[in-house]
This record gives sequence, C-alpha cells and structure tokens, in this order.
Amino acid sequence: MVSNQMGVASWPTPAGARAPLAEVAAREWMWVVFLCAAQVLLWSLAFGATYKAPEIDSAEQFVWSFSLENGYWKHPPLPSWIMHGLILAFGTSVALPFVATQTSIVIAMALTWRLGCEFMSTQRSLVAMLLTSLVTYHNIGGDCFNHNTALLPFQAAMLLAFYRATRHCMWHQWALAGLFAGLAMLVKYVAVWPIVGMLAYFALDRKLHTRRHFVGLLIASSIFLITMLPHVLWLHRSDFLPFHYARSVAQSLPGLPQTMAGLASFLFMQALRLVPFALGAWFVLRKPAGHEAPAPLACSLPDGRDRLFLWTSAISPLLLTIVTSLVSETEMQSRWGANAFLLSGWVVMASTRQINEWAVMQRALRFAGFAHLLLCLTLTLSKTMLAEQLKVRTRANFPGAVLARNAHLTWKSYSDVPLRIVVSNIWIGGNIVANSKDRLAVLIDGHHIKSPWVRESAVNDCGALVLDDQTADAAVHDQAGAALDKLMSRANFTGTWELPWAGKNVEGRSGFSGQVRWGVILPTNPAGCNLQW
Repeated sequence: MVSNQMGVASWPTPAGARAPLAEVAAREWMWVVFLCAAQVLLWSLAFGATYKAPEIDSAEQFVWSFSLENGYWKHPPLPSWIMHGLILAFGTSVALPFVATQTSIVIAMALTWRLGCEFMSTQRSLVAMLLTSLVTYHNIGGDCFNHNTALLPFQAAMLLAFYRATRHCMWHQWALAGLFAGLAMLVKYVAVWPIVGMLAYFALDRKLHTRRHFVGLLIASSIFLITMLPHVLWLHRSDFLPFHYARSVAQSLPGLPQTMAGLASFLFMQALRLVPFALGAWFVLRKPAGHEAPAPLACSLPDGRDRLFLWTSAISPLLLTIVTSLVSETEMQSRWGANAFLLSGWVVMASTRQINEWAVMQRALRFAGFAHLLLCLTLTLSKTMLAEQLKVRTRANFPGAVLARNAHLTWKSYSDVPLRIVVSNIWIGGNIVANSKDRLAVLIDGHHIKSPWVRESAVNDCGALVLDDQTADAAVHDQAGAALDKLMSRANFTGTWELPWAGKNVEGRSGFSGQVRWGVILPTNPAGCNLQW
C-alpha cells in the first residue's frame, strides 16, 4: 500500500499488489461505505416511495417483534429481536423493513469484501462485491425483512471470523467464529450448511490439524453451544414447534422422476437469479477492444489453501441443500438458494488471472450502477404503478394505511380504551401494526400457541378487534380458521369494510375492492389488561 509523507494511505496503483492486512486503505473503505450507502438509499427510497404496504414476511416480523421470545412457532428468534429494537428506536413504518433489509445485505457485502482482502487485492475484492450485489437475492429480493436476508450479515461475519481464526489461531477469533455461527443459527436453521462447509474445510486442510487449532475449534464449538442454549431449551419446551411447521409445509415427491424434475426447476430458478450477475461478470471481465496492460499477479490471487477455503465455503450451502432434498425426496422451493451466492463474486475474481484491476473496477462501477437502477425501477414500477393500471392485486399496492385507519376508527366508535389486541392473520395484523403509532399485539389466526404474548384471559380483559380477510381471489391471504371464527362469534358488534384495492372480482370483472369482515369484542376489565412485550 502506498502512503504519502503525511502517512495517509493512497489509492493503489493499477499493479494491484495486495497490501499488508493491517494497512487496508482508508480510501478503499470509503468506496465500500459509499457503495453500500448508495444501495441502501436507492432501494429503500424506491420501496418506501412506491409501496403502500410491507411484504408479507416483513408483516410477520412486525407481528412477532411485539415480544422478545426465545423462539417463534415458525423460526428462530433473532430477526424478530432485531425488528423489536428497530421499532423501539425508530417506531413503526412501512419503510422500516425496507431499510433494515438493504442494510443487512450491504453489511454482508462489506464483511465479505473484507474477507476477500485477506487473499486477493482490495480492488479485486471490490469488483467481487459489486458483482455479488447483482445476484437478485441481493437486490430485487431485498424488499422484505425476513430470515433469509437477516442471515446474510451473520453468515458473512462467521466466514470472516473463521478464516482469520484458521490463519492466526488467536483464541478471541475462534470465540468470534463460534459466536457468529450461533447467531446465524438463531436467524435461520439453514445456517447449518455454511457451518458444515467450514468444518469440511477444516477437515481437508491438513495444516489445521494441530493441537492449537483443535483447541480453537473446541472454543468455537463451546461458544456456539452457549449461544444456542436458550433457544434449544425453548425448542424442548415448545415440542419443537418450528420443526412441526417445516414438516407441515414440506411437499413430498412420490418418486425419483418427480424429484429430479423438481431439482431441475430449482436449478433453473437459481440460474435466472444469477442472470444480472453473469451479465455483469461478462461485461466487466471481457477483453476490451483496445489493449489494456494487465496488472502483475504478485500477491493478488489466493493460494491453494485460500482457494480451498473459498470454494468449500461457496458451494456448501447450495450443494447441501440439493443433497438434503434428494435424500428426503422433498420438493425444493426456489427461495432456498437465498444464502447460497454470498461468495459468488469472489469465486469469479479468484478464478480470473491477468486483468487490469483499475480498468476492471471502473467497468464494474458503471455496470453495477446501471443494473441496480434498472432492476429497481423495473421491480417497483411493475408492482405498483403498472399493477394499478392493470388492476392486479399485489402486496405492494395493498391499502395498508386505509386498513389501519378503519381499524382504529371502528374501535373508537365502540370503546373509550385504546386498541390493544388485533385478531387476524399475519398479513392483516402486520399492516395494522406498521401503520399504528401505539404498540399492538396480534393474536395470529386466533391461536395462542402462535402468539404466546396474548394470554387467553387478555382477550376478555383488553377486548379485541377481530378481522377476517374475505377478499375474493386474494391468494396472498389465508382463509380464516376455526379459532378466528370462534372469536368472531363472540363479537359485540360486526360489520364489513370495503378497501380500495385494485383487482378483479371472482367473476373476472374489474373491481377495486378488498373485503374485510370485522368484529369488536368489548373489554371487560381494561384496568387488568396486561400484555407481555
């Protein structure tokens, strides 16, 4: 790394030689921060300005974040804890999950850039970061704050800490590797696949087979288990609710031909989501018409051990997902590849030898900026303005603010105490929470096991607004279950709202109405209304 007489790090020459790790250039960090901030601003502002409602997974986090549980009926708890903290700091809004999602993605990109700086030049790693941002999981897939997007920064931090632990073997680095592995598992259980990939690398790299490294791995494992312990105890007490949920939604395939067809469909969808990335790699790394002088290769490419780490870490999430599906003969969902391409850009750059890194980075900046802008406009306009013109219902054009206003006005018409409990599905409840100033508890589908923060006595003490989405052909919503119907039958007052939601009615004629049936259960003991949160 070149420094001037004042000791300030300067931009490296096109030679691109790797600087000592302790001297990663401040200007490279500035570029990373600038690009990450630009992505957050572009996508968050676009979503916040055009979407009328959060996506359904974001609505789910609004609902779950009411209470800090050690686990929730579908997933581990960490994303909901994060949303809880964000709501305490910034309040609820439709824009909040968009900002949280894009922030999660760019933190993952920045950490993986830092990982790349360990075994390639800072410029190469920056190009890899720009290319990886073009994987659609990391841009148009970032319109909802869910367990897939929340996993990315913890997965990146885990890989960085593990790599540094294997190279420097300092106890605190091993402890950090175990901590981030545990936190990743507290986000989503599929974090087990990159963890298995790291263990596979440890087994394959014989230079790690020393007493000191095994002690380090033991430290990491201990911290991992300590981090997971409260959730494991919750799983035992709850009879492993998330696993029951996973089993209930898994679709088994009757035989090998159907399984292979499902695998082909899954791989095809992953390939589609890599199209912007592939186009970007072609544009950035193509041989230009002029003659660019390639940079020297000294210190700019990973050695054999680093390539083994990179490839093992890169392919393990997707490969192990596929193997699990084949063994269990379970139909694969396209979203299962969400955490499988975090290292894709670094694999490409580690496999590309002689390039002019300065010229390549300039092309990467131009292409990534254009691609992000094009993808952003295409997604937001198609799900909002175009959908409105074609009278197509989407979650993005759902009138969530109108729904919330109706909820509060209806409740105030019959009760002087504040609205504390909404009984509804995740989508309806999450939209009301997102558009409400006061904290609301949602009793999901009327099932207390899904909402342990609402005790059975609380509905009587606090009262409740029961909502049943009856919009015809609204495939994005769940039908009311028996538990919700039972609570609706207890309502003191009932009625129906017609929401201005573009769409077509069941007969196929154009319409602009979403229908929600409501019921008010008046509170019997407002002074005793006590909700956990």
